[in-house]
Amino acid sequence: MRTALLFIGSFLLCTGIAWADDNLEKATIEKTFPVRGEMTLSLRIDGGEVELLRNEDDDCQVFVEHNKEKCRAEVNFDEKTRELEIYVDHDNWSMTKSGDANNSNYAKVRVKLPHRPDLSIDAVVKAGKLDFTLGDLHLVNLEVKSWAGEARVDFDKPNRCDLKTMDFDFKVGEVKLLNLGNARFEEADINSNIGEMTLDFNGEHVDRAMVRIDLEIGETTIIVPDDIGVKARVSKFLFLSNVQYPNWFEQDGSYYYSRNYKDEKKSLYLIISTGIGELNLRVDKSDE
Repeated sequence: MRTALLFIGSFLLCTGIAWADDNLEKATIEKTFPVRGEMTLSLRIDGGEVELLRNEDDDCQVFVEHNKEKCRAEVNFDEKTRELEIYVDHDNWSMTKSGDANNSNYAKVRVKLPHRPDLSIDAVVKAGKLDFTLGDLHLVNLEVKSWAGEARVDFDKPNRCDLKTMDFDFKVGEVKLLNLGNARFEEADINSNIGEMTLDFNGEHVDRAMVRIDLEIGETTIIVPDDIGVKARVSKFLFLSNVQYPNWFEQDGSYYYSRNYKDEKKSLYLIISTGIGELNLRVDKSDE
């Protein structure tokens, strides 16, 4: 099912992709910005491999590699607005890799984020691969939109402050959102049109949180820890939606309750709208 969905989505969104030219000349941008206050990172990427990770220093380090004959890249930091903008524009969506990884039309973007100041991230990537490791940051706002490709977002350590906005919108592809309990959010929106999605709510800082999850076509796995109470309201699309849940949950109409829902002070409320596909609820045992 995964292969078919990704093929359909890639065909619809990436028609017109050109093959890489081995003679293209690569260019790199390397910049370091001292950050003394709050900062906004704005990513506008046509296509590429985008990596975000924390920096142990207060500086923000940016590395961009691209084929300058097929792609235009800019890195700008506005001192007044404290906004760092990274812009990558591909000609004719010329992004397909050649057989040699060194001769690729994909841009490669790597940003090492400062861990002390308040940070907002607004990322829009039309196609490619996202790998975000966002733990141990002062992240206050997070908005991620991807049209096609793979995405992995991991809060490997607890966020250092409350996350006011957490919004994910994925059109086509395979998505893994890991350790979301470490994000320290109260409300979140997660949308997926076509593909496979894994939502892992393990972490240390889930107190009372609500997540709106909109699924259209594909298979979704939701993992919750067994030490928080979980209520899920599932709206299904006729008989084309299938919900699988363990004995840890009890069903009451369109609602699913974890066995400990009335006993635990910490709670997670999931409002799920499903389309065509399968929804799997799983429990991660804390003593395993």
